[in-house]
Amino acid sequence: MSDFNCEIFQFWGKADDHNTLPAVCHMLDVAFVARAIINQLAEQERAIIIDPFLSIEGVDEEEATSIVLLLIALHDIGKITPGFQYKLPVERIDKLFNIHHFSNFEGAETKHGNAGFVILHDYLCDKYAVNKNTARVMISAVASHHGVFVANKAQSGSCGDKNWEQLQVTAIEWLVSYFSLDLHLLNGLHSKSLTPTWFSYIAGLCSVADWIGSDKSHFCYCEAQEYVCEKRQHTANALADELNIKRILATNNPFRFTGVFAFKPNALQQKILKIIKSKTLPWITIIESGMGSGKTEAAQILADHFIRQAGHSGLYVAMPSQATVNQLYKRMLKFLQHEALGYQNVEMHLKHSNADFEPNYEALRLSSIDSSNEKNSALSVRANQWFTSKKHGLLAGVCVGTIDQLLMAAMLYKHNFVRLFGLANKVLILDEVHSLQSFQLDLLKNTLYWMAKLKVRVIILSATLPRTMLVELVKAYGQTVTKEVEVENKPYPRVTTYSSGALAHSHTITDDKDLYEKEIVSRPPSKYEIKLHATSPSQCVSTMADDVLATAKKAGTGVFVCILNTVSKVQELSKLIARHCSEVPHSGIELLTFHAKYPLATRLSIEKMIEHLVGKHPEDHNSINPNRPVKDKCLILIGSQVLEQSLDYDACEMFTQIAPIDLLLQRVGRVWRHQVNNPVRSEFTQVPRLNVYLPSMDKIPNDYGDWFGHGEVLIYPSHILAVTTRLLWESANVEGNAFEIDINRDMDNWINRVYADVEQQVTWLEQEYDKAFEYRLDKRTQFTLAKNMMFDADKKSVRDLLKYNNSEIDHDEVVLSTRLTSISVQLVFLVVEEGNVIPVTEFSIYKQGVQGLEVLLSECKQEQEYEIEWQVKQCLQKRDIARLKQSMISISHSKWVAHFKELEAQWPYSFVAKSVWQRSPALFNCTPVILDKSLVYQAEGVGELKLDPKQGLIVSKNRVNS
Repeated sequence: MSDFNCEIFQFWGKADDHNTLPAVCHMLDVAFVARAIINQLAEQERAIIIDPFLSIEGVDEEEATSIVLLLIALHDIGKITPGFQYKLPVERIDKLFNIHHFSNFEGAETKHGNAGFVILHDYLCDKYAVNKNTARVMISAVASHHGVFVANKAQSGSCGDKNWEQLQVTAIEWLVSYFSLDLHLLNGLHSKSLTPTWFSYIAGLCSVADWIGSDKSHFCYCEAQEYVCEKRQHTANALADELNIKRILATNNPFRFTGVFAFKPNALQQKILKIIKSKTLPWITIIESGMGSGKTEAAQILADHFIRQAGHSGLYVAMPSQATVNQLYKRMLKFLQHEALGYQNVEMHLKHSNADFEPNYEALRLSSIDSSNEKNSALSVRANQWFTSKKHGLLAGVCVGTIDQLLMAAMLYKHNFVRLFGLANKVLILDEVHSLQSFQLDLLKNTLYWMAKLKVRVIILSATLPRTMLVELVKAYGQTVTKEVEVENKPYPRVTTYSSGALAHSHTITDDKDLYEKEIVSRPPSKYEIKLHATSPSQCVSTMADDVLATAKKAGTGVFVCILNTVSKVQELSKLIARHCSEVPHSGIELLTFHAKYPLATRLSIEKMIEHLVGKHPEDHNSINPNRPVKDKCLILIGSQVLEQSLDYDACEMFTQIAPIDLLLQRVGRVWRHQVNNPVRSEFTQVPRLNVYLPSMDKIPNDYGDWFGHGEVLIYPSHILAVTTRLLWESANVEGNAFEIDINRDMDNWINRVYADVEQQVTWLEQEYDKAFEYRLDKRTQFTLAKNMMFDADKKSVRDLLKYNNSEIDHDEVVLSTRLTSISVQLVFLVVEEGNVIPVTEFSIYKQGVQGLEVLLSECKQEQEYEIEWQVKQCLQKRDIARLKQSMISISHSKWVAHFKELEAQWPYSFVAKSVWQRSPALFNCTPVILDKSLVYQAEGVGELKLDPKQGLIVSKNRVNS
């Protein structure tokens, strides 16, 4: 029994206004939490932690685990120093210890992580002759628990005089005795066995255990005499059970497809069912198949098997945008809640900056609170509030979020190792990877290398993945085995798998003809007509307006979708259609507009309207949606790229500006997406057709910026647009400017003709050849930038990985980014109504003008009647912050960004103090904008912002004279 009357227990480690907890007691709490988490780990994950110590002669699993727990306990040894102890007022610490014997002095190290590194390094190397590199790695893993790497003694100030040194040694030896260890064992440990994988995992585990062990609502502050180890261990075990960190509880019943899904498996899904029965399961699986072909269900089957049958500890699903994340979250939630799978109390969370406003996630959080208040209540899926904190999300059993959250795990962000720890031994699903920037792809390849090291099985989904990208992704993952992985090249659609060795296998998916005919209503067609319309920059929008109106009038019924590449073009087309609808009020044509420049609340309501009107039947996917426009009604849906991937809707015919070939194929995937609607389509829309508006073959521009407006060039490389334009015209017949494309037969050819050897393809146009060359140089620049931001998985040792330099990540929030985008500013639009400043989404004039259906508006929450409490001393209320975020829009116009940055610095607002506004992390990077009663904001010399309820934010430049 260890002595809790020892002098070391006089020194505090945690404190509030009235009470303290001895530092050594806190260290034990954290070790108890770490032990509780370790006890829940799958065997393959526990091996990451203890294998280095099992290499020491005579050390068994129990002793190896004790070494890990001792290291984690010692994470806060740096608190037993003058620099930390004297952070409390002298009158308080004078009651704890003898301040004359343990005095403070100038130059004492105040960062206890730095101090702890020095104390432990000197102790292990001087007393036990532990190899210096070995000691440095072990100690850095736990000393870095505040998120910044600590690995250099020179970075630390003094840790105290001889009295303090003896006290620190006594505390270390007390803990060594508690865990019944002989530290001479560490002489047999070589630094090479402490790999970057081990280091990252232990650093993450230590930080998480410290967060949980620091929660005084569970680990109360008390004196050493009141501290009972058994009770604290019981608390730690109970918390680990409640949070289910690194663990998913479920039955291991065999997966039965028809018992989970309301249809029979197609050829792709049958192939996945065969894969999960094979002796060697793949570590990375890439599924390439057409839009609406059941890739998501195939990924769910595979992930479920890895979790329930192969011992993996959870799932992260990464998508490119918040809109796509929200859609997939609903599907994953429904899947995990299915009784046949037997999941129990799985923590499932949505991870992006606006997750709180997704209604399904909000409902799950509320139901989880109710469940936690009821004894013996269990849910298949729940959402504990603990995981909603900024850095806790990836620790949940299942998380659906943006790809940014994933990439941050392998970048030099603070606490990136917590993200790596959260992902370790999980399953990762990546969807729509073809949409990533070159910069993001470089970051992703580094992340995949880390995933391979951390035993994460990866599933990648795409309909339009270039072969070059496919090979790069497989090779990035396979680096742990070999630098050269050969990837088989079988015809599209295909599944590519890699388990080990130097070969990744590829399997073509061939539909059973009879089954395909029976299941045709549940999938999109394989063949489409592509019709080309030669036009010019000035005529593109008006020509598209004329064509879609003519088509709608002729058809008399149906859904017609227009996709343009910038918000300004969307608004221009929307105004033309709206003018027609007002001039011909009984035309039967309704208009709906959607893009990113609406307030958040409005965007979510429009998404819901689209799903309500032209999505699947809410209950029976084999039936026609009863809300769909039929008979004498037409809907014209106009939008930007948000209509390209994020929503599951069905168009009778589509009209689009030119875009890179892969994105055109993504767009066409929304045409006749739900063939169950075929019986109600007009006789004039009996062919699934995509209309593309582009320059003619003889007028391909020297600069697509002049043709589009320079906004598009930032989105799509000009030479890719030129090559796509040329290939489209070369495929079209002379008479009708149209051709047929077979997705299964032609997809590979189209994608790879555009993205392979681009420089050779554009030699016919010197200007575009130069642009292609510039693009390649730009990619190299992006790689260099990405490389400087990476937590580099290619480093073989911890020493190389860290470089023992904190300066690289001290200001990570400023210098690091997961995307290369234009500088933007987040604006919160407000209005003064009856003397009160309110969010614009609560302003009566705005609400009355918003696009909406009565049935949906009646379902929306009624705004709170209380006023926002602006005049508070500390921080705005959480409920008020949520209301403000509903009115947020991001803009990236350079003059407006500069204007609002200057406005933020001046802070001309009297209704709220700057400190109060910015004290909330959700509002810190946002600027309030007061609109007049006409919903207009003017800035002299800059222009005008008008928030149109139907058109969204309209940006006008230089409309106001100086």
